[in-house]
Order: sequence, then structure tokens, then C-alpha cells
Amino acid sequence: MRIDKVILRAALSTLAAIAALLAAMTLALCFIFPSTMMRITYDLGMDGASIRYADRAYAYTGDVYFIAFATEVAIGEENDAQIELCGEKLIADEEFAAHCQKRNEQVASEGGYEQYVFGQVCLAKYRQGKKTEAIDKAFAFVESSFPKNNAIAAVLLTALSQGDDDTVQAVKTKMNEMDAGEFSETEKEYFETLLALANG
Repeated sequence: MRIDKVILRAALSTLAAIAALLAAMTLALCFIFPSTMMRITYDLGMDGASIRYADRAYAYTGDVYFIAFATEVAIGEENDAQIELCGEKLIADEEFAAHCQKRNEQVASEGGYEQYVFGQVCLAKYRQGKKTEAIDKAFAFVESSFPKNNAIAAVLLTALSQGDDDTVQAVKTKMNEMDAGEFSETEKEYFETLLALANG
């Protein structure tokens, strides 16, 4: 009986040591290698955790790839708070334009990756009830041009689909104040099409 107890204690001690080692390794990955945990949690379908690790990896390294990853995962998860948080960090990054160009080469989309991110950030604000902020931000993103699928279009079309007349009127008022003289012919046509939709 004593030998059995000794063996059992040894086995339990070994299992406890293994558990402690695994816990230490996990903590090391979490705090020292967040980029590794970002990928592991994403592969396991733990999108919320993946966003947090990507954001932490960005804070450690400053690499725009990580905050772009966090933003895209948040968009896929439809997590508006994280889309807004991570998306605004992505837009503010000095490498944002270069990253957009790279993504446009990888994935062709009308309007481009930049307009996609702008639109998603504004829609995240809109869906959280920050409608005035969403409108102001959308117009801030569109200056001397009016590209396809821009943030203004995203907010306007969403408001129209939801019967949100107040937002539609606010967008229409601001569009009427815009100087479309610098837009290309294609952009003018797109602008006029959206304005006609806003006018009902």
C-alpha cells in the first residue's frame, strides 16, 4: 500500500509540474509573444481573444499588420466597439496608406481597401448610436474626391435601408454643401446618384 501511495504522489507531482510548466508557457506566450497567441486563438476560432492579442502585438511592435489584422477580424465578428477602436488606430498609423496599397494589390475591390476601412469605422459608430459622429467622420474622410463605396455612401445607404430619416436628412444637407467641382466625371455621377437616393 505504501508503494502505491509513493507512486501516486510521484505521478501527481509530475502532473502538477507539467500543469505549472504549461501555465508558465501560456503566460509567456500571452505577454512575451502576443503575435503567436494572436494566430493560435484565431485558428481556434477565438476571435475576441485574437483581436486583443493582435492589438497587444501592435502596441509592442508598432507593425501596422497587427492592427489591420485586429480590425479585419473585428469586422468579420461584427464587433462594433472593436471595429471602431482598432479601425481608428489603423487609420491613424503612418503606414496606413502603404498598407492599403498592398491590400489593394492582393484583393481587388471597387473603392479600394482604404474606403472599405473608412466605411466600416463609420458604420461601427452609427450602429453604436453615435450617428452624428459617424456622419462627421464620413465627411472628413471624403475631401477633394468622391470615390465609389466611400464612408458617406456607407452611412447613407445604411440609414436608407433602416428608414432612418434623420440621418438621411443630415447626410443630404452636408452633401448639398459639398463642392463637387473637383470631382471626376465618374465621381460626379456617383455623387448625383447618391444625392438622388437621399432626396427620395
